[in-house]
Amino acid sequence: MAENLTRSITSHLEHTKRERRKNRINAYELGTELLFKSKQELEELKNLVGAEDVRYQSIANLLATEILQCGIDYFKAMKDNSDFSEATSLEILNSAKEISTDAEIQKRIQDNIKGIADWVSNQSLRDSQNNIYDFNKILLKTAFSFMTCDGHIAPNEVALIRKMAEEDQAFGEIDIDTELDFLIEVINTMGMGFLKEYFKVLKNAPLKQEQELKLIKIAIKTLYADGKVDYNEVKFFRIFRSLLSVTDNQIIDQNPNLPDQFLESDIFSHDYLGQLFDDYFEQVDIPTFEKLSKQNRTAYVDPEKYKA
Repeated sequence: MAENLTRSITSHLEHTKRERRKNRINAYELGTELLFKSKQELEELKNLVGAEDVRYQSIANLLATEILQCGIDYFKAMKDNSDFSEATSLEILNSAKEISTDAEIQKRIQDNIKGIADWVSNQSLRDSQNNIYDFNKILLKTAFSFMTCDGHIAPNEVALIRKMAEEDQAFGEIDIDTELDFLIEVINTMGMGFLKEYFKVLKNAPLKQEQELKLIKIAIKTLYADGKVDYNEVKFFRIFRSLLSVTDNQIIDQNPNLPDQFLESDIFSHDYLGQLFDDYFEQVDIPTFEKLSKQNRTAYVDPEKYKA
């Protein structure tokens, strides 16, 4: 009787192994099926020969190892799919853990459970980073930062950002009024910390050159939307520009009317930049801004002074 049970479980196990190797995406279903087919027979063997019997322990550990491998293969095959759930892999690994009687197999199972937990934690971080470095949001933060860096919000600047959002779809599917009011709440809370955090995101974001040029285009448009540019805004642009990799020639080709003061040669000196950064954040005050939802909407008027 014990030999028949052992032979039957071994047959299920070998079938699962063959099918798993053919298509690892099906590993979860195969592991679950193996567990369903073998669990009762394994329990009968345990009752027949005892939990300490070598025949029971040997087949139990072989079964646990194959079920564990099903969980591992499923995880590797599916982890990058949008509909993947780590709970599915953990479920089958925990099933293997309940069956195994061997300390080394138990440790291997636990190591893989921890590996999945680490992947989930890192995936959350990756998702968070993707949200932080979402280009449409960086683009909007660029426009918003250049709108507020001089300490006030001009109606024509707001109108420009709304026009770019609504007519040009510059910021993707972002609800522009909701997002602008949210950014105002954040800058009212963080003050200059908001602009410093913006520069930190800009420095670390994995931007392509065409994306950098798009940021520059929007920055310049926003700067000139109120028809005037003061020296603090020029300094803010210089800090902004220093965090990008595009060349001066690329910027000038895209923005031929940009005044020379924005791209002075000493801008890239490390000491100069440090002083520029300190001077800007020491000399400019950020007031408390009123939410845009409380202000009347105005149509954007293209300023005559500068056209990028």
